[in-house]
Amino acid sequence: MNLPIVKLFVLITLCPSSVAETFEGNVLHVVDGDTLTLSEGDDVHRIRLSEIDTPEMDQPWGREAKAALIAKVYGAAIKVVVVDTDRYGRKVAKIWVGERDINRELVREGHAWVYERYLIDKTLLDDQATAKSAAVGLWRRIKVIPPWQWRARAAE
Repeated sequence: MNLPIVKLFVLITLCPSSVAETFEGNVLHVVDGDTLTLSEGDDVHRIRLSEIDTPEMDQPWGREAKAALIAKVYGAAIKVVVVDTDRYGRKVAKIWVGERDINRELVREGHAWVYERYLIDKTLLDDQATAKSAAVGLWRRIKVIPPWQWRARAAE
């Protein structure tokens, strides 16, 4: 059995049935590196990528993270596996293009932090450590500030 399919199965199995929702759609708009809007037939959904956090648009590497997500999803059919709904009403989900785990790719390429507060798949930490040690993406910068700290500073 293919490893990404096994991971998808495990994710769906571990999610409570009340929030385990899977659907496919087409991207209408990428808001930033970890948020997009997509259509599923006549329905429109705002999706927040699960387990990761990318730099804010006014933060260093924010535009690069958004561009990376656009490059991965533009014109593609997206498979969405919903794990939660956030306080803003967005569906929090892992997204797939074919067998590609887009959330994981963003971490591996240094466009996103693992959001440990909401972490389900601990293997993402290995991907982040590899990206950091290889100094790819945002990890090329000398001083990086996680988005949750950036937002806290902006709120002060």
